[in-house]
Amino acid sequence: MIEFWKYSAQGNTFVVIPTGKTIQSAHLDWVEKICAPESGIFADGVALVHVPTARLSIYNADGGRAEISGNGARCAAAWWFKEQDSLATHIDWRTDAGRVCCTRKGRSSIEVRLPAPAFESSKIPARTRNRELWNHKLKWGKRTMTIFALSMGNPQCVVWGRSIPKDWFEVGEMLSDHRLFPQQCNVVFVCPSADELEVRLWERGVGETASSGTGAAAAVVTAARLGKSPRKTRVHMPGGTLSVNWTQGGEIVLSGSVELIAQGELALKVKGV
Repeated sequence: MIEFWKYSAQGNTFVVIPTGKTIQSAHLDWVEKICAPESGIFADGVALVHVPTARLSIYNADGGRAEISGNGARCAAAWWFKEQDSLATHIDWRTDAGRVCCTRKGRSSIEVRLPAPAFESSKIPARTRNRELWNHKLKWGKRTMTIFALSMGNPQCVVWGRSIPKDWFEVGEMLSDHRLFPQQCNVVFVCPSADELEVRLWERGVGETASSGTGAAAAVVTAARLGKSPRKTRVHMPGGTLSVNWTQGGEIVLSGSVELIAQGELALKVKGV
């Protein structure tokens, strides 16, 4: 039996599993079983916490490993503050994308500080001869769309518009698997909403998600870089709202609530945990 805690960050759900073993695998088959609604407990991903070193490994619902997750880090932090160190006010995670610090801001609010975004094509990564894949015109059938690619520790492809396209599902699936992105990408659809931003999300290895921390960050960075939004604003997603601040120092601060959905024991046979 393996203990688990399922948390929700604006509808973005993660199963948190503590372990004493170092996890290095790029793919874990059992993660897909856990996240599936038919065979598991239905979640967007799994956050494996290596307790001795505060190492955080994030896996998407399809079992593939993600470099980083803003909401995953916040869900894991909620577990840490509840189960591991109730007196702590912050936890400094070690992730595949570097160090990510989470801070407890209230009874249910947790803030995460993400590394500065990268725009160089080689760091996203993106297959192009251009230094950046920015304001790039991409043909799809009879349609031409403009995309903005960047890395938030994981590859992001942003589509900016005056409204969310009606077929964003199909577009998101196409862009996520496009040959431009050798490691696939998360796709973020952004439009202005008063003085704030409205977002829809298609994540690699997951599909549609109710919210995403790195996706919300990518939305604000793109909008601010285009002069469409201030560097500090609120991002509205189907699952809820995140406050996002792209600081002058370059790092990005996200804050929002995290909710415990369920906890229990997994009867699945899990290797390596």
